[in-house]
Amino acid sequence: MSKRQAAFLLAKVAFAAGALWFLFHKIDASRVWNSIRHANPVCVGAGVLLFWFCVAIGAWRWQQFLAVFEIKARFRSLMCIVQIGQFFAMFMPGATGDDLTRMVYISRLAPGRTGEACSVVLFDRIIGMSSVLALALFCIPARWHLLSGTRQTYWLANAMLIAGGAVSALGLAFFLSGRRHSERFFGACLRLLPRGKLRDELDRMTGLLCANKPAIARVIIAATVTQLLSCGIYYLAGAAVGIHAPLVIWFSFVPIVIGASAFPVTLAGIGVREYLLVLFLGVLAHVAGETALAASILVLAMMIVVCLVGGLVYILYRPKHPAPDAS
Repeated sequence: MSKRQAAFLLAKVAFAAGALWFLFHKIDASRVWNSIRHANPVCVGAGVLLFWFCVAIGAWRWQQFLAVFEIKARFRSLMCIVQIGQFFAMFMPGATGDDLTRMVYISRLAPGRTGEACSVVLFDRIIGMSSVLALALFCIPARWHLLSGTRQTYWLANAMLIAGGAVSALGLAFFLSGRRHSERFFGACLRLLPRGKLRDELDRMTGLLCANKPAIARVIIAATVTQLLSCGIYYLAGAAVGIHAPLVIWFSFVPIVIGASAFPVTLAGIGVREYLLVLFLGVLAHVAGETALAASILVLAMMIVVCLVGGLVYILYRPKHPAPDAS
């Protein structure tokens, strides 16, 4: 790890520690622990199962994306790789995070196609984030009268609406335009790059994307389902500690929490997620800060359980090289 990477990692740790110190300084930690200790195990178990289902969907949509670039991979192999990536993202942050881990493994599954396989990881990440923003665009207006009640929630909701509107507009333009129009647009953008192998490869890849719009649509739908299930996970964590807010309320702000937690300013969203849950649940459902924080800690605990399984998979899984399932 370089000095810059170490400094960036320390900054993340400091941010997470500072956010948690701020929260625990304002609330009663004993009440938080009491809520966690008496959490409903059925809700917690259901949340863990939903997390694993999201992992399975992630592996499936990655398989669909690879197929666009004519790379075949077994679902079982991709399921293992996704879980390993989550383990590294949670417990070994930094350069060995989720995306880089998946790139390394897929390069073993698809020898000679490393550039395309790694690009798929980046495309998948972009679509995942875009699905969060698009979901926020449809969910936030339902509770706008409450979200606009405080300055913090007003600006957070506004930022997500603007970003979600931009992403949705670009997505509609891509799918409503014909293949030739899409290829011309990407071609015009790529002409800004210098001539060379990189530009030629990007031109070929964007051509494949334009020629396989139905497959891209399936990937986007799967990503959106994942975000909806994530809202359900937060709902179950809240129900486990006695938060009886309707599911529609969770849909109105959890996309904001997921989107903000994805920014690389902290470790696994720690601190950001807790602060925003306390903020939004207090404004939208008048939930005590201690209970909201307990729900957030349960979400983190569910994530850790699933990621620990990824560590076990990392020990046992050995991709074959060259892989029989790679074209």
